[in-house]
Amino acid sequence: MLTIHLEDNGRSARVGLSSAPAEKAAAPLEQVTSAGRIKRVQALNGQNPLTSVTPAQLIEGDPELDLQSAGRLMRDATAVYLDPTAEQPVIATEFKDVEVVYTPDGQEKERRARVYRTANVDLTAPLKIVRRLPVKECLTRFVFRGMQQLVHTDGLTFDFLYNLAKSLQESQSMALLGSGPKGTGPLVLRDGGLPFRAFLYGEAKGAGENASYQLLLLLSDQELKRPAAPAPSTP
Repeated sequence: MLTIHLEDNGRSARVGLSSAPAEKAAAPLEQVTSAGRIKRVQALNGQNPLTSVTPAQLIEGDPELDLQSAGRLMRDATAVYLDPTAEQPVIATEFKDVEVVYTPDGQEKERRARVYRTANVDLTAPLKIVRRLPVKECLTRFVFRGMQQLVHTDGLTFDFLYNLAKSLQESQSMALLGSGPKGTGPLVLRDGGLPFRAFLYGEAKGAGENASYQLLLLLSDQELKRPAAPAPSTP
């Protein structure tokens, strides 16, 4: 379970972060045959890439099949990049990771070197609530790519998260979080991960021993913007 350091109303706490539970638990699925239980494995399909082949070669044999490797189990496999310009598959050893930025109408705007980012959600400086926005505005303005759930680890963190969730529910708002000393940076959950804008959505009910809450962290990397109106055509 991940841990994040969060601040609200002059109080800060380290709380857990986990995947939100499914509304309905999926029934376990087990596939069994007369030979026993089915187990998933990764195996080579024995297919040879063919750049060119003649009908005679296909009639005389099976050049597209590698019968020596077909069915061989794959263990400790890692992803590789292949050179698309090579006649035969060649592993590309010299390449650069780039990030491509697009305009609202889908046109490429910029290419830049990919930056390796380290996680910043559990540092000495806690995540800060930058501002609160109406729930309707957030849901219609941003595209959310992921969702995590904040969970308490003891009675103090329960009280902290319950009060935060209750205040968000009463104000019908979502809290925009920011990282860094001033809370102006995006959130990076894991080393090497992508930066996200993060919003808190909360619900709370009950009081005392019957109190309960749900506090969700919604992650967005895209804002919905209307494309610029086309220039009027000249008659």
